[in-house]
Amino acid sequence: MKDTRLDVVEDADPIGTQAASWFARLHADEVSEEEQARHQAWLDAAPAHRLAYDRLERMWMMLGGFAATPEVEQRLASLPAPATQPARQPPQRRPRRMRWLAACAAALTAVVIGWRLFAPAPTSELRVASAVGEQRNITLEDGTEVALDTGTTLRVRYSARQRRIVLDQGRAFFKVAADRARPLTVDTAQGSVRAVGTQFEVYRLDNGLDVTLFEGKVQLRAADGSAAAVATLTPGQRAHMTTGKTPQVQNFQGGSAPAWINGQLVFEDLPLRAAVDEFNRYGGSPLRVKDAALGELRVSGVFRSNDSTGFVEALNALHKVSAHTNAAGETELSR
Repeated sequence: MKDTRLDVVEDADPIGTQAASWFARLHADEVSEEEQARHQAWLDAAPAHRLAYDRLERMWMMLGGFAATPEVEQRLASLPAPATQPARQPPQRRPRRMRWLAACAAALTAVVIGWRLFAPAPTSELRVASAVGEQRNITLEDGTEVALDTGTTLRVRYSARQRRIVLDQGRAFFKVAADRARPLTVDTAQGSVRAVGTQFEVYRLDNGLDVTLFEGKVQLRAADGSAAAVATLTPGQRAHMTTGKTPQVQNFQGGSAPAWINGQLVFEDLPLRAAVDEFNRYGGSPLRVKDAALGELRVSGVFRSNDSTGFVEALNALHKVSAHTNAAGETELSR
């Protein structure tokens, strides 16, 4: 193979330069926890930071085994440590590390593996979903265990430096494998949950996000990408997050895992409309509440998630709620 050294070009992309500096530093033999925290804070500071760094990681993955050649490793090691705050640079020609790394990857790819230069960038994203009425258990590559409740969709995005999961809909329970160098983050439109090694549940609702912690500790972060934690949970706490508002944290009485893992629904002074919504998530004949006043009836109890009939019978016995099947085939509740 010919010499892969390339000339430097003008630095017109300061974010790309910062990303390359971080990439070089985090590929060193020893990286302190403080540096890891600074790197995470830089990633969280702006979407453009994460995009630039992810592009570098994808390009690095395209190099495969050639990423470890002495020439490439030497150039990475020569990059200075990234500053906490990027300094303004005078308008002059200087090394552009981001383009050097991308160009190096392109050159190696073109010479050694040819067609891969034009192939789509590889991705480590894994999409997992459960159907209505189905529950699934998966184990990720790092040993993290995820239980998906009915009608849940998530995307797993792992890299050498971070573990991120996007919960698009539904509810999931996580048993996170400890990895202090790569905290696991669960992202939703309403906010994020950050953990190292812990057990927690994330439930994405129409009006917000519920996070329940069973073991360990988690940080809650706002949906605006801010690195600052808006709340920290300890075992036995549950938080409801709504965009733009302070999380509502309360204690709960529970075991070591959510009840739905064992096919149960536990209602504690819950409005009937919310209990009905929970049952409807599992399929079967839909339940409908006839009027708003009845929907505010408070209900408590433990029920099988696949036994809406038993739930209706309990409503009739305790609250004199009757049920009949309407023209649409729904079980309509009234009193």
